[in-house]
Amino acid sequence: MEAVNRSWKRRDVLRAGLWAIPAFALGQALTPSTASAATGSVPGAVACEVPGEPVVVPATGIFGPTGGHWPSRTPHLTDAFDLEIEVDPNWWTIQNTIAQALTQQPQGKIKIAVRPGVFDFGYGAGSTDHGVLQGVNASGRQWRVLVVPRDGWGTVTASGTIAQAASRGYSFVGVSGVSVVGFNFSDQAVLVRDSQDFALAWSTVGQLNVTANGANTTGIEFVECVLAKQIDDDNDRMAFRVANNFSIDGVTMRGCYVAPAYKAAGSSAHCDTLQASRSSGSGGIRNLRFEDSVFFQSSSQVLMMEQTRNVTLAHSAFIGGLRGTGRYPIGSGRHVMTGQNTLWGKTTDQVTGVNAADSFIAGSVQGWSFSSVANTVVSHNPPAAASGSFTVDATYAPQGTPLPTSWYSANCPMPDAARLASIWAAL
Repeated sequence: MEAVNRSWKRRDVLRAGLWAIPAFALGQALTPSTASAATGSVPGAVACEVPGEPVVVPATGIFGPTGGHWPSRTPHLTDAFDLEIEVDPNWWTIQNTIAQALTQQPQGKIKIAVRPGVFDFGYGAGSTDHGVLQGVNASGRQWRVLVVPRDGWGTVTASGTIAQAASRGYSFVGVSGVSVVGFNFSDQAVLVRDSQDFALAWSTVGQLNVTANGANTTGIEFVECVLAKQIDDDNDRMAFRVANNFSIDGVTMRGCYVAPAYKAAGSSAHCDTLQASRSSGSGGIRNLRFEDSVFFQSSSQVLMMEQTRNVTLAHSAFIGGLRGTGRYPIGSGRHVMTGQNTLWGKTTDQVTGVNAADSFIAGSVQGWSFSSVANTVVSHNPPAAASGSFTVDATYAPQGTPLPTSWYSANCPMPDAARLASIWAAL
């Protein structure tokens, strides 16, 4: 189910105070703007000013989780299930239970309800690590198998820390036809590898990666996945990686929230919020969709992509430079960004087939080739698009000026435990 009514016209969005990004209070006067389109002025454009006080906006205007998104082909908790089985928080038990359930209900709605507790350590979230779920094949069914905490988000948690991710993180390897919904992995890494038709939803995560190095990875959904804590770490916050001639085809992020990773001062590491890359072979990364989501710049780029094509930016915000440090201040001994690399691709390996709508890009754009642009604001110097054009709002041009608290309150409320417990109360 979708949180945003895509049939709204531009006039309606303006009237609701949700145009592209800054969401203004309904009923507040709309002020004429000095904003201009990349190819000329826009008559009647609305100022993208930051309100002095927090404002109230409809949930449809928020970047990040709202409780209004749900993974596709996944039974809702209010559905009538053909089979429900309760298990302890043990991955081996869950894997065996799914296998047994599939023999009993090869086409029915299945719910695996996990009792409160803590999962043991995983086997690592690296490119060759064994999966906590591995080789689970529920493909070809009308409904994905739903794995969910019995008593709601926060009642089933992970062991370990981000520092232990390489050896104790959680990998889902060769898994198909499964939706994992409602878990608290806030302090641990999760990797989805060589999997198809898999969803992770309504969950908090420390690091989140996708890999294809032993099979093509396709049809992956991250739905209201929340990486809300900034981390002091030299690794990418998220990464999509391919190797050995395998490809990633189809990753959708809806209603997600991704905070930054800040590397140590003097570190030569490349530390992106999301990096898409190829380490070997001829595989590629294609058909990515970012919808109703928000990304903050880490020490290097926000989105850094290579060997990537067909990317959709739909009602999402990408906050580059130091603009995000109003919410995520850079601590002592951490690298301080001097650039504002928001969307980055190599000039010799551009990200192609990009379509942007109803989005906000604060910072620089390099090596991205846009097929179409609609109702999307950039802070400065946008590239030309084959169809449509960006709207430039110089209000957001200074890369060293943090956005104020009121901007976050209006556009992406902090998804802390209290908020998540509220918006995910249906679990």
